Amino acid sequence: MSLKRHPLIVLFGSWGRENIVLRLVEDGYQIAKVVVPQPESPNLTASIERIKAAGLEVAACRKASLAEVLHPLAGGVLLSVGFPYIVASEILERFRMCLNVHPTLLPRYRGPTSGAFIIINNEKETGSTVHLMDAGMDTGAIVAQSRVALTRYDTTRSMQRKVYAAEPDLVLRALELLDRPDFTPQAQDESLATEYPARRKPADSEIDASKSLRELYDSIRACDPTDYPAFFHIDDQRICIKLWRPERPDDEMEDAL
Repeated sequence: MSLKRHPLIVLFGSWGRENIVLRLVEDGYQIAKVVVPQPESPNLTASIERIKAAGLEVAACRKASLAEVLHPLAGGVLLSVGFPYIVASEILERFRMCLNVHPTLLPRYRGPTSGAFIIINNEKETGSTVHLMDAGMDTGAIVAQSRVALTRYDTTRSMQRKVYAAEPDLVLRALELLDRPDFTPQAQDESLATEYPARRKPADSEIDASKSLRELYDSIRACDPTDYPAFFHIDDQRICIKLWRPERPDDEMEDAL
């Protein structure tokens, strides 16, 4: 039976990714409820308003009440998009299928804040992965992936925009694959796995001023100029760094250098 015939419950907690939800509605999927974390992040407000404007029911809940909120929806399909709470195994077992959209190419760069390390490591590509949810963090079998190219001028913001833009098509493709009786999700290769579980802190953006700018370049562009700008100290004064290119081509991402 097509997944379109089953209610879809979206666990949503990542601003800028609401186009996944809106695209599912356009394609005819039945979204029973969108669950968001409480308290709501200020960055999430605009995304939630767009979801509500599409006529969808949005419920805010704290981690402790997640099981209670989801209980009446058991038997549907669970889709997590940047949701900040780990969903317990006993909750996952109540649903027909549980999927997560992780914004890296798993099994590499697991964890909630791995994006900066993709830039720091000067990766040439990245993307997103739709995978089955299990008891681990980003460890379930892979359903589908999307890939985007990166340049030496991408920042965490421009990378994020590239990755997010491809996700609506990716999620639809993943759901279509799961409707095929001959399709089997692929187990992750643990020998390739990398994990960055710790949330990034402002202190992580401090750079070693004794190194050259060329050595520090990838670390600097990995720092968000607003939320966690690269910085160093001179005479106990914090000096922040922002990079830009005055001759950036017009067709490049707005947030790229």
